[in-house]
Amino acid sequence: MLSGCGGDDGDDTAAPASSTAAAASFPVTLTHKLGTAEVKAAPQRVVALSDADLDALLLLGVQPVGVAESSGEGGITDWARPLLTRKPTMLTAGDTGFDVEKIAALAPDLILAGGDYYIADEYAKLSKLAPTTAYETTGAFEDPWQTTLRQVGKAVGQSAKAEQLVTEVEGKVAKAKTDHPELTGKEFTLSQMWEAGSIGVLRSDKDAGVKMLNDFGMKLAPAVAALKGDEFAVQLSLEKVAVLDAGVTLVYYAEPDLQPALEGNSLFKGLASVKRGSYQALTAPQFSALRSPTALSVQYLIDNVLPVISDAAKKAA
Repeated sequence: MLSGCGGDDGDDTAAPASSTAAAASFPVTLTHKLGTAEVKAAPQRVVALSDADLDALLLLGVQPVGVAESSGEGGITDWARPLLTRKPTMLTAGDTGFDVEKIAALAPDLILAGGDYYIADEYAKLSKLAPTTAYETTGAFEDPWQTTLRQVGKAVGQSAKAEQLVTEVEGKVAKAKTDHPELTGKEFTLSQMWEAGSIGVLRSDKDAGVKMLNDFGMKLAPAVAALKGDEFAVQLSLEKVAVLDAGVTLVYYAEPDLQPALEGNSLFKGLASVKRGSYQALTAPQFSALRSPTALSVQYLIDNVLPVISDAAKKAA
């Protein structure tokens, strides 16, 4: 999980949901993989435990009282920051998830956790505090941004606006795919290096980031898709770095010194994608936008990530 350096001294005043949420929209019941959440009235104090939930909330005009710390200045992504009109309390996840007591102190009446990686472990406790959402498909990081946006829209009484946003953003994605025909059919790998000596590569076609690149016409490299594992990613030793090779090879480095370490590795330097220049190192914002795409981050992705991938794809041709 990407982390920023945000504080937790947010203004604890209520953050009302949009005034346009009609009272007739409630109560609503949201069904997800971990249970159901009944929202009896328009929520006034919302906690968002993932970028996907926060971005959907902001697009729908609702200000949260608490948010999961993310990449970017103050623990907020570059694309979400301009839409925040108040400073929410920052919530940092530990090895076992978020601090439930800190969330309880915010007195939430809705907890959005559709994109929370830890929600399976936290749900029993969080759902006792307030109606709590979770992923609707089979696991964390697998719901496409459309699913999360619609879920949040229903939770805050803004389903019609959520559908409008889905149509608008899907139109932007379709246009970007048309504008970049060089991406269609190109195979890719997307990896993240957190520590020296190993690298994590996304292997699941159910992963939200993989689905996003699929939407632009790209395909996950067969060698990566064939990797065995129960998670969306597989951690590989550098002796197996050859599996990263594809038409387009994308790598994010969690620490600056990891990049020269991998790029200086003889096996990595021998990859065809590295030799022809279709390997690209991603910055933290670029990786965050691509790794966990949201209805809000898609425009950032189109403007700031797709050109980088496009250049690599042209060299692969």
